[in-house]
Amino acid sequence: MIEIISLDNKTLWDKVVGSMCDYDFYFLNGYHQLDNSGTPLLLHYQNNDDEFSISLIIRKIENSEYNDATSVYGYCGPLTRSLNPRSESILDFQEELKHFFDTHSIVSVFSRFHSLFPFQQHILKGMGKIIDSNPTVGIDLTLPEKEQKSQYARSLKYVINKLKREGIVVRKASSKEDIDSFIAIYNETMDRVHASAMYYFSPEYFYRFLDLINSFILLAFHGDKIISGSLCTVCNGVIQAHLNATKDDFLHLSPLKLVLEEARSLGVQQGMRILHLGGGFREKDDSLFVFKSRFSKQLFPFKVWNYIHNQEAYNELVNRKFSGNIPNTSFFPIYRA
Repeated sequence: MIEIISLDNKTLWDKVVGSMCDYDFYFLNGYHQLDNSGTPLLLHYQNNDDEFSISLIIRKIENSEYNDATSVYGYCGPLTRSLNPRSESILDFQEELKHFFDTHSIVSVFSRFHSLFPFQQHILKGMGKIIDSNPTVGIDLTLPEKEQKSQYARSLKYVINKLKREGIVVRKASSKEDIDSFIAIYNETMDRVHASAMYYFSPEYFYRFLDLINSFILLAFHGDKIISGSLCTVCNGVIQAHLNATKDDFLHLSPLKLVLEEARSLGVQQGMRILHLGGGFREKDDSLFVFKSRFSKQLFPFKVWNYIHNQEAYNELVNRKFSGNIPNTSFFPIYRA
């Protein structure tokens, strides 16, 4: 039977997540507190042999009696206490999930998986579709530092050294003014790349993020001017460059390269096992992915889970929205397109 853990029960939520064989900050209660798109729940299943959990955001579907579910922004998906759970336990967990979806009128579920946790696809195999998306980039911080940097592109090494020679320095944000400067640069960056609404956050979001999550902002300074930065998290051996930004006027310097080099160095100092840089915006060869891939040749598969639980209701919602003229899109669920 599935145990439903609400956001109010922070202690139990984080205890369950922390008991799994691997996890990152995306799974923790504090990160889910930042989501306002629906009702966050942690679904926890255990039997005599195995244990699983999955965190979902339950959303009301307007003008209907139904709900659907999604994951928080970033990398999430199911967790397991054992890397080799019994196939019978997986099937039982899936059946319990379906029962939860029945009792909560869930039409469909969309969840991003975590690139660093390949076990996730086995937990939900055969339940809906698991779709390959763009890979992500990471630096193995357990390697000797010389080997880490040997994967740097020659052009990246040149730019990092040039930035240092020109007096660009990187340090952690230490005041509200520093944080506000990063927020302004982040919004400027999102405007420049024509990002969708999901990539914009209020100032209060950033303040709460830094309060709720083990995190910090690294900033690049050109003299006394902040020109670039990264909001980084530290959790369970993973340092994640979660949100990155650079001022338009300083793009030609590419100061973010020095910021991420500092994040790598800090990760090594703190005994982290990997710096996860994430992926691109759209395609494998888009400019953001190309930028990140200059740091490492180590790529991780990124997958998403699309599951239609109530096909009849799903079709009804799609037809109601598009009146039979359904667009050709990969967006899921399509009734929210």
